[in-house]
Amino acid sequence: MRALLADLHIHTGLSPCAGDEMTPPAVVRTALERGLAMIAICDHNSAGNTAATLTAGRRAGLAVVAGMEITTAEEVHVVGLFPDPAAAEAASTEIGATLPDADDAYYARFGPQRRMDADGQITGTEPKMLAGAAMLDLSAAVQLIHRYNGVAIAAHVNRPSFSVLSQLGLFPDDACFDAIEVFVPCDPARPTGATAVWAAQELTKLGLPVVSSSDAHFLGDIGRCQTRCDMEAPTFDELTLALRGVGGRGVRCA
Repeated sequence: MRALLADLHIHTGLSPCAGDEMTPPAVVRTALERGLAMIAICDHNSAGNTAATLTAGRRAGLAVVAGMEITTAEEVHVVGLFPDPAAAEAASTEIGATLPDADDAYYARFGPQRRMDADGQITGTEPKMLAGAAMLDLSAAVQLIHRYNGVAIAAHVNRPSFSVLSQLGLFPDDACFDAIEVFVPCDPARPTGATAVWAAQELTKLGLPVVSSSDAHFLGDIGRCQTRCDMEAPTFDELTLALRGVGGRGVRCA
């Protein structure tokens, strides 16, 4: 078993709120500089840059998981991690079908949504309002992820906005999440938001594995929160086994 560091929630320039520097090769290069063995690309409501980043990662020797950060109808953020870009993009297509088309006013307010290749060259612009909420409720979003053999993670639960707790006021027992993500390791001595104390005290009671991810929108944020994954190799299949604690595998906030 190997102890591998992962950051399982990173955005690219496809997300309208991400920096222009968040190109596939730049993200991969920075992740390697921070000592990461695995990252996941989770743009808002789209998986359009996952294949390009996976290719950039393969060239450089970094494992890249195809993901997406879904905004549900309740404005809860849910991270979906998928076995490959094809599965992620298929789920992304379903999400996109529920989003309105972007117009000039939208781009002026939220910024560009750039599709890129593995070299970081712009290949197009995403036409949907990725900053909006999909017309799927929380349960339907988790079911969508599972239908494409993905892993559903409750995103940044210790943040005061766009988390399960902040939007719903509780953590639903029937949500069928596979894991919980915290924005920082749960240290009661260092609360970082309105729900940090709750997160520190209550997460372990839910019976779900807890990962720590950066939610990086800029290169400087990559790896600021990490998860130690005890697994045999940096692959999606091994990650799913680690989340389930199979065969001595496991995850913990690094």
